[in-house]
This record gives sequence, structure tokens and C-alpha cells, in this order.
Amino acid sequence: MDALDVIYLISSKNNVFIWNANDWLKLRQNHRIIGELVGSFPKSTRQDVFSGLPLLLLQEEVTLLLEKKIACLIQCSNLEKPPTESLNEKFQEYRNMLFLQQAECLRENRKKQITSVMDKIVEGKKRKILGLHTSKKNMKKPLDKKTREALDKIEINTQNLLEEELAKLPKLNKTEVLVQTHTAYPWFNKGDIKVMEWKYPLTSSQRHKYKVYKDLWERKYYITSGEKFGGDFLVYPGDPIMFHSQFIIQCKCKDEEMSITELVGQCRISCHVRKTLVFATYYEEEDRVKYQSFQWAENNIIENS
Repeated sequence: MDALDVIYLISSKNNVFIWNANDWLKLRQNHRIIGELVGSFPKSTRQDVFSGLPLLLLQEEVTLLLEKKIACLIQCSNLEKPPTESLNEKFQEYRNMLFLQQAECLRENRKKQITSVMDKIVEGKKRKILGLHTSKKNMKKPLDKKTREALDKIEINTQNLLEEELAKLPKLNKTEVLVQTHTAYPWFNKGDIKVMEWKYPLTSSQRHKYKVYKDLWERKYYITSGEKFGGDFLVYPGDPIMFHSQFIIQCKCKDEEMSITELVGQCRISCHVRKTLVFATYYEEEDRVKYQSFQWAENNIIENS
């Protein structure tokens, strides 16, 4: 895989994040990896309805991405140290470049505005030369033939007029410049990264969960955490932006016992949120995941294998 195409998973304090917006989009569109956005928007920091980068990944998602060689787990050592003098200089150069680009952009936008109303500006200039009123009300009044002929004989250099109008544009102050908030480290250097070892899953319970997650992913489903509905995973037929989840997945060992009241309670919850409760069990001897679904119907629990 080309170094530019590598998706870097950033390890930080036992969590794994995606900071790059392009990587987030690539994982979602190409690999059905959803994760959870946990950051705030730079322009809307006081709201909690929508979240932004970074993307926090499930442990199962990280394991799958590494196993499929879709991504690489790294730690950025330079982010744990104070910036060097050369990095400070690079950042200052970047700020200066933004300033020059925005000043030029401001001038170009103003130039387009002036050009779009140049006819009216020229008309007003000619009227001033003749000592005529230039208010909007008077500009709408028709001129007599003699005045109109005199107005038409006046020649105005539109290029000079354009420069005069542009000269009135206030100079952009550096304190007024918009500064880009990066969603990923902009001056990435291979020497600053350390490839990390990933040790999940470790326990039999974790291996069980991962095998279920991997099996569902390979069946082309979209999968997120099911914690908010008391399950291990939520399963979607398509991107969660466009589809509601269909199944609440509970990972159960083949010899695990469950009381009837607990089963009824979980079925009632899944019924209330219009989803199907599914028990997923991994059989190690067969290297296979089997599923049992339960639905609430007319005061009875219907079991489907």
C-alpha cells in the first residue's frame, strides 16, 4: 500500500482515534467502519446535538482494520513534546501564507462586486462631473436629451475607476485573519511516529465479541455499539445516516444461563424500540457464529434460529 494511502489509527491513552477527515470518510464509505464522533465543531462548541472529529473507534473495529491490513496503529511521539523552534517557524510561515491568501481573496471578491455594478458606478461618476444629483431617486428619473448627450460624451477609464474603488478597500489586519483548525497533524513526518502493538482481544469474552463483530461485518452489515439499548452491537442494513438499526446483538456463550425475566425484559426493550433481539454465539470448535432471534408478539416470545 502506498504511504499516502495508509490510514493511520492514532493511539492515545488506551483509546484509538481517527483525526483525519479524509480517513474518516474512507473508512465509512469503503469499509463500513462507523465509530463514534466525540469532538466538537470549532464554530459550534456550545452545542451537543452534533459532534465532530476525532472519531473514537471500537476495539473490535481496530482489530478488524489491523487484521485486514486496512490501517496502521501508531503513536505520535512529537505530540507529547513541546514544539521545536523549526516547527514554530513552519507554523508562522503557514500563518503568513494564510494571511496573504485571504488578503488576495478579499481583493478578488471586492473586484467581482465592483465589476458587476461598474455601469452604475460609471453613470454616477459622469453625473458628478456634470453636477447632477446621484441619489437613487434621481438616478431613476429620465434625463432630457441635451443632458443625456452631454453625459454620453464624457469618457471614463473603467480600469482606473476600478483601481480607485479597490484602493478604498480597508487593508486586512493579521488579527482579523481566519485560522484553520486542523483535524489532523499537518506536518506529518515518518520519524515522529511509532508503530504500536495492538493486544485486543485478550480474554475469551473479548474473542467472542470480536468473532461476532467480524462475522457481521463480513456479511456486509454496518455495526455500531449497542450500549444505549443494553446490547453489545446494533446492526444496520446500510449507512446509519440513512437507515435505522434492525437488530440488537447480544453476545452469549453457548453454556451461559439466563433467567426468563431477563429474557422477557430484553425482548420488551427491543420490541419497544422496534428492533429484533438477536443472541450471537461463537462455536470455537466449528469456528462459526450462530444466531437466535427473539420477537415479542401477542403476549408471547417467538424464537427464530
